[in-house]
Order: sequence, then C-alpha cells, then structure tokens
Amino acid sequence: MTRILLLLTLLTILHPTTARRGALIRDGMSSKAAYDNPLLGQAGDITIDPDVVAITSRCANWCLDPVCLDRVEITGEEERVCREVLDKDVLSKPLHVTFRSKTLAGGKRPNWMRATAVLGNPKLKSAIPLRAVWTCSNPDADTSMSYEEMTKAGRTIKREIGKNVLQDSYEDCLKRLYGKYVELEVLLPKSQRSGPPPTLVYRVPIHAGSVNPFGMVSKSRATVTLYPQGRTLAAANASGPNAASVPRDLAVSVGLVNVHLPLGPGLVDPSWVRGKKLFWKGRSVGLI
Repeated sequence: MTRILLLLTLLTILHPTTARRGALIRDGMSSKAAYDNPLLGQAGDITIDPDVVAITSRCANWCLDPVCLDRVEITGEEERVCREVLDKDVLSKPLHVTFRSKTLAGGKRPNWMRATAVLGNPKLKSAIPLRAVWTCSNPDADTSMSYEEMTKAGRTIKREIGKNVLQDSYEDCLKRLYGKYVELEVLLPKSQRSGPPPTLVYRVPIHAGSVNPFGMVSKSRATVTLYPQGRTLAAANASGPNAASVPRDLAVSVGLVNVHLPLGPGLVDPSWVRGKKLFWKGRSVGLI
C-alpha cells in the first residue's frame, strides 16, 4: 500500500511530458517539403493541388520528342528565326524532364515550380542540362488562349481560342474542354544576340485516369511555342479576365511533339507467361 501511495505522489509531482513531432509536420507533410515550400498547406499553395501531387509523386519523369520544323507551316521569316535560335541539339535530341514540387523563391512567379531538364540521354556525358520551370495552367491564365479583336463598329471584343471546334485546332479544343494542362517553360542556351535567353514552352492537357483515379494521363500531344526574345513576367503571370489585354511577347508556334512516360513492363501477369519476358522484348517507352 505504501508503495502505491509513493508512486501516485511521484506521478503528481513530475511535470507531464509532451511528444514532439520532428519528422512529420503539418498533417503528415515531411519537414523537407515544408522547408522547401514555406507556404505549404496554406491557401493558394499549388503544391497541394491533386494533379501536382499525382505528377510529382507518380510520374515525375517525362520525355518529349525533339522539335521538327519540317512539319510546321510557318513563314519564311519565322523559319529563319527558328533556325537561328534552335540549334541542332534541340532539333535532334529528346528532352528529358523531371518535375519537382519546390516553388520558385522571391515571389515574382507565384505558383511556378522547379523542374530538371536535360537534352539527350541523362546517363551520358554528352547530355546538355537546361533550366526549366513548370506549373498547372488553365485557358483563363494563358495569354495564348485568348486575344482582342477590333470589330467593324470600332469596339474591342475578346476572342477565346478552343471554343470553336470548326476553326480551332484539336489540341486547343482539348485544353478548353478539360480546363487544365501542364505548362513547361525551358530556357535555351543564350545566343549571340543580347537580351534574355530564348524560351520553349510546352503545353500538355492532362486529366485524371478513368480506370485508376489516382493516375494522371495526357489527353493529346504537347503544343510547342518558341519565344525567340524570351518570355516576360507579365505574360507568364497573367491570369483572370484581363489576361487578354497583357502585352504579348514575340511567339512562334513550332508544332506538336509526343510526350513519353516510362511505364515499365506491361500488365501481363509474369506467372501466366511462366517468367518469360516475351511481352517486354522490343517494347519502347510508353506513349501517353
């Protein structure tokens, strides 16, 4: 009895201890992710967007085919500018991209995240690293999806690309239909001319998987736009109903490219084929 009273007395004297969450903070978010993104979990944080989480956690590594100017209908002056800006590596080597969920510092480009881009095979020394950023955009936040037109009466009206299925391209209509797409901005090596480096912008409409709700699929090929004189912050950050009135950068549409995703082996059960890799032999990287 004396021992029980002594234990109770010690428990009442000692201060209660509290557990400390060191490795996990903010409802299960890792401390490294919280350090990389100070606004993690707050309103307006793009890193908690379900599509961003699906891309960066399940299919972060993408491969895009090189740009082919022979398949694009452009004027002679636009072709001359493209040939001057795009070197043989950009026109011949695929672009390997790894998407990251770390937002850009400084606050000049909100909702834009970092990405790692390499021209050529990343495992070879001949690969060329490039600077890249990305975001999940929508037609209202993209200045290329709308423009202002002057009517015969002298009034200015806003035209939205992708709403007229008889005139607009298939890819632009898909952007307007699904309302969300990946916008990847790749800064090319500086040319001899002064000013900001030229920029390639890839836009890929995305949507959640129908069979696998946690998956992410591309709904079409990527549209590629070249900004020979770089891309200004005003054009990149434009959003809302006033996006059409933002000053435009010099842009040249350089066609469409396929987006590849390393899907791994097929869905055939290995035990059913008795361990033979017949179904994997000669299979190239998956096309989404």
